[in-house]
Amino acid sequence: MNRTKSLLRMMALAILSGAMILGAASRAMADKIHLKDGRVLEGTVEKQGNGYVYFRYKIGGIEQSQMFTSDEFSSIEKDETAKPEGDKASEAKPKAAAAGKRGATKIAILNFGPSSVWSDKVGDMVGVHISTEAFKNAVPMLEKEGFGKNDIVVIRINSGGGYVLETNKFQELFQNVYKKKFRTVAWVESAISAAAMSPYPLEEMYFLPEGNLGACTAWGGALQAVKDIQLEQILATMEIVSRQAGRDPKIMRSMQIMEPLSASVDPVTGEVTWFQDETSGDTCLNHKGHILTLTAPDAVRFKFAKGIAKDKDELAKAMGLTEVEWAGQNASEYVDNFMREAEKTEKKFDEVLSQYIMALQLAQSARDRQERAAQVGRARGFLNQMEKWIGLNPNFQFHFAGRVGALLDKEWFEIQRERLKDLMK
Repeated sequence: MNRTKSLLRMMALAILSGAMILGAASRAMADKIHLKDGRVLEGTVEKQGNGYVYFRYKIGGIEQSQMFTSDEFSSIEKDETAKPEGDKASEAKPKAAAAGKRGATKIAILNFGPSSVWSDKVGDMVGVHISTEAFKNAVPMLEKEGFGKNDIVVIRINSGGGYVLETNKFQELFQNVYKKKFRTVAWVESAISAAAMSPYPLEEMYFLPEGNLGACTAWGGALQAVKDIQLEQILATMEIVSRQAGRDPKIMRSMQIMEPLSASVDPVTGEVTWFQDETSGDTCLNHKGHILTLTAPDAVRFKFAKGIAKDKDELAKAMGLTEVEWAGQNASEYVDNFMREAEKTEKKFDEVLSQYIMALQLAQSARDRQERAAQVGRARGFLNQMEKWIGLNPNFQFHFAGRVGALLDKEWFEIQRERLKDLMK
Protein backbone atom coordinates (compact mmCIF):
# COMPACT_ATOMS: atom_id res chain seq x y z
CA MET A 1 0.00 0.00 0.00
CA ASN A 2 2.79 2.37 0.99
CA ARG A 3 4.64 1.44 -2.19
CA THR A 4 1.55 2.29 -4.28
CA LYS A 5 1.25 5.69 -2.57
CA SER A 6 4.91 6.38 -3.21
CA LEU A 7 4.52 5.58 -6.91
CA LEU A 8 1.47 7.83 -7.19
CA ARG A 9 3.33 10.65 -5.40
CA MET A 10 6.28 10.26 -7.80
CA MET A 11 3.95 10.33 -10.81
CA ALA A 12 2.28 13.49 -9.49
CA LEU A 13 5.66 15.16 -8.98
CA ALA A 14 6.73 14.13 -12.47
CA ILE A 15 3.54 15.61 -13.98
CA LEU A 16 4.03 18.81 -11.95
CA SER A 17 7.67 19.06 -13.04
CA GLY A 18 6.65 18.56 -16.65
CA ALA A 19 4.07 21.33 -16.33
CA MET A 20 6.68 23.64 -14.83
CA ILE A 21 9.11 22.86 -17.66
CA LEU A 22 6.40 23.48 -20.25
CA GLY A 23 5.43 26.70 -18.46
CA ALA A 24 9.04 27.87 -18.43
CA ALA A 25 9.41 27.01 -22.11
CA SER A 26 6.21 28.90 -22.84
CA ARG A 27 7.46 31.96 -20.98
CA ALA A 28 10.79 31.75 -22.82
CA MET A 29 9.03 32.24 -26.12
CA ALA A 30 8.99 35.84 -27.36
CA ASP A 31 7.40 38.23 -29.83
CA LYS A 32 9.24 38.64 -33.12
CA ILE A 33 9.58 41.63 -35.41
CA HIS A 34 10.71 41.09 -39.02
CA LEU A 35 12.66 44.13 -40.21
CA LYS A 36 12.95 45.08 -43.86
CA ASP A 37 16.75 45.07 -43.61
CA GLY A 38 16.57 41.29 -43.08
CA ARG A 39 16.89 41.16 -39.31
CA VAL A 40 14.45 39.29 -37.08
CA LEU A 41 14.45 40.53 -33.48
CA GLU A 42 13.02 38.59 -30.56
CA GLY A 43 11.62 40.43 -27.55
CA THR A 44 8.40 42.04 -26.40
CA VAL A 45 5.95 44.38 -28.11
CA GLU A 46 5.49 47.16 -25.54
CA LYS A 47 3.13 49.39 -27.47
CA GLN A 48 1.76 49.32 -30.99
CA GLY A 49 -0.21 51.91 -32.90
CA ASN A 50 -1.05 53.08 -36.39
CA GLY A 51 2.26 53.06 -38.24
CA TYR A 52 4.63 52.28 -35.35
CA VAL A 53 5.63 49.81 -32.65
CA TYR A 54 7.78 50.04 -29.52
CA PHE A 55 9.82 46.81 -29.25
CA ARG A 56 11.98 45.75 -26.28
CA TYR A 57 14.86 43.37 -27.02
CA LYS A 58 18.44 42.58 -26.04
CA ILE A 59 21.69 43.36 -27.85
CA GLY A 60 24.86 41.95 -26.33
CA GLY A 61 23.01 41.17 -23.12
CA ILE A 62 21.81 44.76 -22.75
CA GLU A 63 18.05 45.29 -22.90
CA GLN A 64 16.75 48.29 -24.80
CA SER A 65 13.50 49.64 -26.17
CA GLN A 66 13.33 50.94 -29.73
CA MET A 67 10.57 52.38 -31.87
CA PHE A 68 10.15 51.10 -35.44
CA THR A 69 7.87 52.71 -38.02
CA SER A 70 5.91 50.72 -40.60
CA ASP A 71 8.47 51.48 -43.29
CA GLU A 72 11.11 49.69 -41.19
CA PHE A 73 9.34 46.37 -40.50
CA SER A 74 7.36 43.94 -42.64
CA SER A 75 5.55 41.92 -39.99
CA ILE A 76 5.20 41.18 -36.28
CA GLU A 77 4.65 37.76 -34.69
CA LYS A 78 3.11 37.92 -31.22
CA ASP A 79 3.64 35.07 -28.77
CA GLU A 80 0.12 34.64 -27.42
CA THR A 81 1.09 31.47 -25.50
CA ALA A 82 3.20 33.52 -23.08
CA LYS A 83 0.04 35.17 -21.72
CA PRO A 84 -2.37 33.52 -19.26
CA GLU A 85 -5.82 32.62 -20.53
CA GLY A 86 -7.34 35.32 -18.35
CA ASP A 87 -5.22 37.95 -20.07
CA LYS A 88 -6.34 36.73 -23.50
CA ALA A 89 -9.95 37.03 -22.48
CA SER A 90 -9.48 40.49 -21.07
CA GLU A 91 -7.74 41.59 -24.27
CA ALA A 92 -10.42 40.23 -26.58
CA LYS A 93 -12.80 43.15 -26.20
CA PRO A 94 -10.23 45.98 -26.58
CA LYS A 95 -8.81 44.28 -29.68
CA ALA A 96 -12.24 43.90 -31.19
CA ALA A 97 -13.03 47.51 -30.40
CA ALA A 98 -9.77 48.66 -31.96
CA ALA A 99 -10.45 46.61 -35.08
CA GLY A 100 -13.88 48.16 -35.40
CA LYS A 101 -12.61 51.72 -35.01
CA ARG A 102 -11.49 53.05 -38.34
CA GLY A 103 -10.30 56.64 -38.64
CA ALA A 104 -7.42 58.99 -39.15
CA THR A 105 -4.59 59.43 -36.68
CA LYS A 106 -4.78 62.80 -34.96
CA ILE A 107 -1.61 64.90 -35.13
CA ALA A 108 -0.92 68.11 -33.20
CA ILE A 109 2.17 70.29 -33.62
CA LEU A 110 3.43 72.22 -30.60
CA ASN A 111 6.14 74.79 -31.31
CA PHE A 112 9.16 74.56 -29.03
CA GLY A 113 10.40 77.97 -30.07
CA PRO A 114 9.06 80.13 -32.90
CA SER A 115 9.32 78.65 -36.37
CA SER A 116 11.65 80.52 -38.73
CA VAL A 117 8.67 81.21 -40.99
CA TRP A 118 6.92 83.32 -38.33
CA SER A 119 6.50 86.91 -39.47
CA ASP A 120 6.67 88.39 -35.96
CA LYS A 121 9.84 88.38 -33.89
CA VAL A 122 9.54 86.22 -30.77
CA GLY A 123 12.29 85.07 -28.41
CA ASP A 124 13.30 81.41 -28.38
CA MET A 125 14.93 81.03 -24.96
CA VAL A 126 14.15 77.92 -22.93
CA GLY A 127 12.88 78.98 -19.52
CA VAL A 128 11.99 82.51 -20.61
CA HIS A 129 9.87 82.24 -23.77
CA ILE A 130 9.60 78.43 -23.90
CA SER A 131 8.12 77.19 -20.64
CA THR A 132 7.16 73.82 -19.18
CA GLU A 133 4.10 75.58 -17.78
CA ALA A 134 2.71 76.09 -21.29
CA PHE A 135 3.37 72.48 -22.38
CA LYS A 136 1.92 71.13 -19.12
CA ASN A 137 -1.27 73.17 -19.61
CA ALA A 138 -1.53 71.94 -23.21
CA VAL A 139 -2.00 68.30 -22.11
CA PRO A 140 -5.64 68.57 -20.91
CA MET A 141 -6.45 70.60 -24.03
CA LEU A 142 -5.21 67.74 -26.21
CA GLU A 143 -7.08 65.17 -24.15
CA LYS A 144 -10.27 67.22 -24.47
CA GLU A 145 -9.92 66.95 -28.25
CA GLY A 146 -9.73 63.18 -27.95
CA PHE A 147 -5.96 62.66 -28.23
CA GLY A 148 -4.90 59.26 -26.91
CA LYS A 149 -1.94 56.87 -26.93
CA ASN A 150 -2.19 56.18 -30.66
CA ASP A 151 -2.41 59.86 -31.60
CA ILE A 152 0.67 61.96 -32.21
CA VAL A 153 2.02 65.12 -30.62
CA VAL A 154 4.89 66.66 -32.61
CA ILE A 155 7.32 68.88 -30.69
CA ARG A 156 8.70 71.16 -33.42
CA ILE A 157 12.02 72.56 -32.16
CA ASN A 158 13.66 75.84 -33.14
CA SER A 159 15.61 77.32 -30.25
CA GLY A 160 19.12 78.46 -29.40
CA GLY A 161 18.97 77.16 -25.81
CA GLY A 162 18.29 78.52 -22.36
CA TYR A 163 18.35 77.54 -18.70
CA VAL A 164 19.34 74.10 -17.40
CA LEU A 165 16.76 74.27 -14.61
CA GLU A 166 13.98 74.40 -17.20
CA THR A 167 15.65 71.60 -19.18
CA ASN A 168 15.25 69.20 -16.24
CA LYS A 169 11.55 70.10 -15.95
CA PHE A 170 10.98 69.49 -19.66
CA GLN A 171 12.73 66.11 -19.52
CA GLU A 172 10.46 64.98 -16.68
CA LEU A 173 7.36 66.31 -18.45
CA PHE A 174 8.13 64.58 -21.75
CA GLN A 175 9.25 61.33 -20.10
CA ASN A 176 6.54 60.96 -17.46
CA VAL A 177 3.54 62.68 -19.04
CA TYR A 178 3.71 63.11 -22.82
CA LYS A 179 5.26 59.74 -23.65
CA LYS A 180 2.72 57.93 -21.48
CA LYS A 181 -0.30 59.73 -22.92
CA PHE A 182 0.62 60.23 -26.60
CA ARG A 183 2.99 59.07 -29.31
CA THR A 184 5.31 62.05 -28.87
CA VAL A 185 7.93 62.84 -31.51
CA ALA A 186 10.45 65.62 -32.10
CA TRP A 187 10.79 67.51 -35.40
CA VAL A 188 14.04 69.46 -35.43
CA GLU A 189 14.70 72.71 -37.25
CA SER A 190 17.45 73.84 -34.88
CA ALA A 191 18.02 72.49 -31.36
CA ILE A 192 20.99 73.97 -29.52
CA SER A 193 22.10 73.45 -25.93
CA ALA A 194 19.04 73.39 -23.60
CA ALA A 195 16.76 73.06 -26.64
CA ALA A 196 18.57 69.85 -27.60
CA MET A 197 18.63 68.42 -24.07
CA SER A 198 15.00 69.24 -23.15
CA PRO A 199 13.33 66.90 -25.71
CA TYR A 200 16.14 64.31 -25.56
CA PRO A 201 13.91 61.69 -23.82
CA LEU A 202 11.87 61.46 -27.05
CA GLU A 203 13.05 58.36 -28.92
CA GLU A 204 11.38 59.26 -32.19
CA MET A 205 13.04 62.20 -33.94
CA TYR A 206 12.77 63.68 -37.42
CA PHE A 207 14.74 66.56 -38.91
CA LEU A 208 13.94 69.29 -41.36
CA PRO A 209 16.40 69.23 -44.30
CA GLU A 210 18.44 72.05 -42.69
CA GLY A 211 17.94 70.64 -39.19
CA ASN A 212 20.71 70.52 -36.63
CA LEU A 213 20.99 69.34 -33.02
CA GLY A 214 23.81 69.66 -30.52
CA ALA A 215 26.39 71.99 -29.00
CA CYS A 216 25.11 71.36 -25.45
CA THR A 217 27.85 72.99 -23.40
CA ALA A 218 26.41 74.41 -20.17
CA TRP A 219 27.39 77.97 -19.30
CA GLY A 220 27.26 79.91 -16.07
CA GLY A 221 28.33 83.22 -14.60
CA ALA A 222 30.09 85.49 -17.09
CA LEU A 223 29.72 83.03 -19.97
CA GLN A 224 32.06 80.50 -18.39
CA ALA A 225 31.54 76.80 -19.17
CA VAL A 226 30.44 74.97 -16.02
CA LYS A 227 32.95 72.55 -14.53
CA ASP A 228 33.70 70.28 -11.58
CA ILE A 229 30.66 69.03 -9.65
CA GLN A 230 28.15 71.05 -11.72
CA LEU A 231 29.46 69.57 -14.94
CA GLU A 232 29.52 66.04 -13.50
CA GLN A 233 25.89 66.38 -12.43
CA ILE A 234 24.78 67.50 -15.89
CA LEU A 235 26.79 64.73 -17.60
CA ALA A 236 25.30 62.11 -15.25
CA THR A 237 21.75 63.40 -15.83
CA MET A 238 22.13 63.29 -19.60
CA GLU A 239 23.57 59.78 -19.45
CA ILE A 240 20.35 58.65 -17.71
CA VAL A 241 18.19 60.55 -20.21
CA SER A 242 20.15 59.02 -23.11
CA ARG A 243 19.40 55.53 -21.87
CA GLN A 244 15.72 56.41 -21.40
CA ALA A 245 15.62 57.26 -25.10
CA GLY A 246 17.63 54.19 -26.16
CA ARG A 247 20.60 56.28 -27.31
CA ASP A 248 24.27 55.69 -26.66
CA PRO A 249 25.40 58.20 -23.96
CA LYS A 250 28.60 58.83 -25.94
CA ILE A 251 26.62 60.95 -28.41
CA MET A 252 25.40 63.49 -25.85
CA ARG A 253 28.77 63.45 -24.07
CA SER A 254 30.43 64.70 -27.27
CA MET A 255 27.77 67.41 -27.46
CA GLN A 256 28.55 68.55 -23.91
CA ILE A 257 32.34 68.38 -23.65
CA MET A 258 35.12 68.25 -26.23
CA GLU A 259 35.19 64.48 -26.63
CA PRO A 260 35.83 62.87 -30.04
CA LEU A 261 33.19 60.60 -31.54
CA SER A 262 33.15 58.10 -34.39
CA ALA A 263 30.67 55.47 -35.53
CA SER A 264 30.25 52.43 -37.74
CA VAL A 265 27.13 51.04 -39.40
CA ASP A 266 27.04 47.26 -39.82
CA PRO A 267 26.35 46.68 -43.56
CA VAL A 268 24.35 43.51 -42.80
CA THR A 269 22.38 44.24 -39.64
CA GLY A 270 22.30 48.03 -39.91
CA GLU A 271 23.28 48.33 -36.25
CA VAL A 272 25.29 51.44 -35.28
CA THR A 273 28.26 51.20 -32.94
CA TRP A 274 29.62 54.37 -31.33
CA PHE A 275 33.19 55.02 -30.17
CA GLN A 276 34.52 57.81 -27.95
CA ASP A 277 37.51 58.38 -30.26
CA GLU A 278 38.21 59.50 -33.82
CA THR A 279 39.53 56.29 -35.38
CA SER A 280 37.70 53.20 -34.12
CA GLY A 281 34.57 53.92 -36.17
CA ASP A 282 34.37 54.09 -39.96
CA THR A 283 33.25 57.73 -39.80
CA CYS A 284 34.52 60.46 -37.47
CA LEU A 285 31.63 62.75 -36.50
CA ASN A 286 33.50 64.89 -33.99
CA HIS A 287 37.20 65.64 -33.62
CA LYS A 288 38.85 66.12 -30.24
CA GLY A 289 38.69 69.75 -29.14
CA HIS A 290 35.31 70.32 -30.82
CA ILE A 291 31.68 70.08 -29.71
CA LEU A 292 29.35 67.82 -31.66
CA THR A 293 26.39 69.10 -33.66
CA LEU A 294 24.46 66.57 -35.75
CA THR A 295 23.16 67.60 -39.16
CA ALA A 296 20.04 66.05 -40.68
CA PRO A 297 21.88 63.67 -43.08
CA ASP A 298 24.20 62.36 -40.35
CA ALA A 299 21.34 62.04 -37.85
CA VAL A 300 19.46 59.76 -40.27
CA ARG A 301 22.52 57.90 -41.54
CA PHE A 302 23.52 56.91 -38.00
CA LYS A 303 19.92 56.23 -36.91
CA PHE A 304 19.75 59.05 -34.41
CA ALA A 305 16.70 60.27 -36.34
CA LYS A 306 14.01 58.35 -38.22
CA GLY A 307 13.86 60.58 -41.27
CA ILE A 308 13.91 64.01 -42.90
CA ALA A 309 10.73 65.96 -43.66
CA LYS A 310 10.48 69.44 -45.16
CA ASP A 311 6.78 69.89 -44.33
CA LYS A 312 4.04 68.28 -42.29
CA ASP A 313 2.83 66.07 -45.15
CA GLU A 314 6.31 64.59 -45.57
CA LEU A 315 6.47 64.19 -41.80
CA ALA A 316 3.24 62.18 -41.75
CA LYS A 317 4.60 59.95 -44.50
CA ALA A 318 7.91 59.49 -42.65
CA MET A 319 5.95 58.44 -39.57
CA GLY A 320 4.31 55.68 -41.61
CA LEU A 321 0.86 57.26 -41.79
CA THR A 322 -1.51 57.35 -44.73
CA GLU A 323 -4.64 58.81 -43.13
CA VAL A 324 -4.18 61.73 -40.75
CA GLU A 325 -6.19 64.48 -39.10
CA TRP A 326 -4.30 67.65 -38.23
CA ALA A 327 -5.83 68.64 -34.91
CA GLY A 328 -4.99 70.11 -31.49
CA GLN A 329 -5.46 73.68 -32.69
CA ASN A 330 -6.34 75.02 -29.23
CA ALA A 331 -3.23 73.54 -27.63
CA SER A 332 -1.01 74.75 -30.50
CA GLU A 333 -2.34 78.30 -30.31
CA TYR A 334 -2.02 78.32 -26.51
CA VAL A 335 1.69 77.38 -26.65
CA ASP A 336 2.35 79.95 -29.41
CA ASN A 337 0.54 82.72 -27.54
CA PHE A 338 2.43 81.85 -24.35
CA MET A 339 5.70 82.54 -26.18
CA ARG A 340 4.39 85.84 -27.54
CA GLU A 341 3.18 86.96 -24.10
CA ALA A 342 6.48 85.91 -22.54
CA GLU A 343 8.28 88.09 -25.09
CA LYS A 344 6.14 91.07 -24.02
CA THR A 345 6.69 90.38 -20.32
CA GLU A 346 10.46 90.12 -20.83
CA LYS A 347 10.52 93.55 -22.46
CA LYS A 348 8.30 95.04 -19.73
CA PHE A 349 10.54 93.56 -17.03
CA ASP A 350 13.59 95.12 -18.66
CA GLU A 351 11.85 98.50 -18.77
CA VAL A 352 10.68 98.29 -15.15
CA LEU A 353 14.15 97.27 -13.98
CA SER A 354 15.59 100.33 -15.75
CA GLN A 355 12.93 102.52 -14.15
CA TYR A 356 13.75 101.09 -10.73
CA ILE A 357 17.46 101.82 -11.14
CA MET A 358 16.63 105.38 -12.27
CA ALA A 359 14.20 105.98 -9.36
CA LEU A 360 16.78 104.70 -6.87
CA GLN A 361 19.43 107.05 -8.27
CA LEU A 362 17.03 110.02 -8.19
CA ALA A 363 16.08 109.21 -4.60
CA GLN A 364 19.74 109.06 -3.58
CA SER A 365 20.53 112.42 -5.20
CA ALA A 366 17.34 114.25 -4.13
CA ARG A 367 17.92 117.09 -1.64
CA ASP A 368 14.25 117.64 -0.97
CA ARG A 369 12.69 115.02 1.35
CA GLN A 370 9.35 115.22 -0.45
CA GLU A 371 11.00 114.52 -3.81
CA ARG A 372 13.05 111.70 -2.24
CA ALA A 373 9.88 110.16 -0.81
CA ALA A 374 8.20 110.29 -4.22
CA GLN A 375 11.11 108.50 -5.89
CA VAL A 376 11.30 105.90 -3.10
CA GLY A 377 7.58 105.24 -3.56
CA ARG A 378 8.06 104.74 -7.30
CA ALA A 379 11.02 102.42 -6.68
CA ARG A 380 8.99 100.29 -4.26
CA GLY A 381 6.25 99.93 -6.86
CA PHE A 382 8.78 98.77 -9.44
CA LEU A 383 10.25 96.25 -6.96
CA ASN A 384 6.80 94.83 -6.23
CA GLN A 385 6.08 94.41 -9.95
CA MET A 386 9.39 92.65 -10.62
CA GLU A 387 8.92 90.36 -7.64
CA LYS A 388 5.48 89.41 -8.95
CA TRP A 389 6.87 88.54 -12.39
CA ILE A 390 9.65 86.44 -10.85
CA GLY A 391 6.99 84.58 -8.89
CA LEU A 392 5.37 83.68 -12.22
CA ASN A 393 8.68 82.84 -13.91
CA PRO A 394 11.57 82.18 -11.45
CA ASN A 395 14.04 82.08 -14.36
CA PHE A 396 13.83 85.88 -14.61
CA GLN A 397 16.05 86.09 -11.53
CA PHE A 398 18.87 84.56 -13.61
CA HIS A 399 17.87 86.20 -16.85
CA PHE A 400 18.32 89.75 -15.56
CA ALA A 401 21.14 89.08 -13.08
CA GLY A 402 23.68 90.66 -15.40
CA ARG A 403 21.87 93.98 -15.20
CA VAL A 404 22.41 94.35 -11.45
CA GLY A 405 25.41 92.08 -10.86
CA ALA A 406 23.47 89.64 -8.66
CA LEU A 407 20.62 87.14 -8.71
CA LEU A 408 17.27 88.80 -8.33
CA ASP A 409 16.37 86.40 -5.52
CA LYS A 410 14.62 86.95 -2.19
CA GLU A 411 17.80 88.28 -0.58
CA TRP A 412 18.31 90.86 -3.36
CA PHE A 413 14.77 92.21 -2.91
CA GLU A 414 15.26 92.42 0.87
CA ILE A 415 18.51 94.37 0.40
CA GLN A 416 16.82 96.78 -2.02
CA ARG A 417 13.95 97.45 0.39
CA GLU A 418 16.41 98.12 3.21
CA ARG A 419 18.22 100.62 0.97
CA LEU A 420 14.97 102.43 0.26
CA LYS A 421 14.06 102.40 3.95
CA ASP A 422 17.43 103.91 4.88
CA LEU A 423 16.93 106.71 2.37
CA MET A 424 13.88 107.89 4.32
CA LYS A 425 15.60 108.03 7.72
